[in-house]
Amino acid sequence: MCQNNYCIKISLLHFVALAKVHDSKQVKKFIYHKQNFFRNTYCVFTTVSGENLANKKPDYTSKSGSQYFYTEEGVYRISSHWGRAATCRWRLQTDASNFRNGAKVGFAKWTSFYKDNDVEKLYFIKKSEFTQQYEYFHKEEPSYSPNYILRTAGDTKKVLRQLKVITTETKWAKYVPHDDLEDVREFLINGLITSKKSLQVLKREYVILD
Repeated sequence: MCQNNYCIKISLLHFVALAKVHDSKQVKKFIYHKQNFFRNTYCVFTTVSGENLANKKPDYTSKSGSQYFYTEEGVYRISSHWGRAATCRWRLQTDASNFRNGAKVGFAKWTSFYKDNDVEKLYFIKKSEFTQQYEYFHKEEPSYSPNYILRTAGDTKKVLRQLKVITTETKWAKYVPHDDLEDVREFLINGLITSKKSLQVLKREYVILD
């Protein structure tokens, strides 16, 4: 037998310990490495000069000619094609032309790779602070907020195409009564990235609100 206060204290300590273990399991992220980063992953590479690779031999060269240089922290990739790379979605974040032998050089930390597939709702859309354009991002990235709607890769592509039309064209606006083009654009864009409503539904709602 034990005193009530003592038993309660022990129980609370046990509960806190279990909670910490549970939380640590939930926040633990799978880290990719040089032997698996090229299998169904999403990643945003940062453009670099590649000067430090000038006299180095690549650790791996793909059939398409892309070169890879591994480090403890991450991987350098020299390639003329970005976006879709075999089974991966690798985007190069760049606002300048950094070339080496006609190809762009990118670097990514191992912690910047995330799983990719066509089934799970892994992606959300927001305006990139870097390009100032609407792009897709992975739900495990630090910039994710519950305000954004998660979609599969396929559905994300569809919405991105709609956003491109909304932001670059004006023909569609003829069929949405409005007084301010930028106002209706903002309404539709916000609705597409923060709700599950279709573009047609959002257009009807704008007319009603207007």
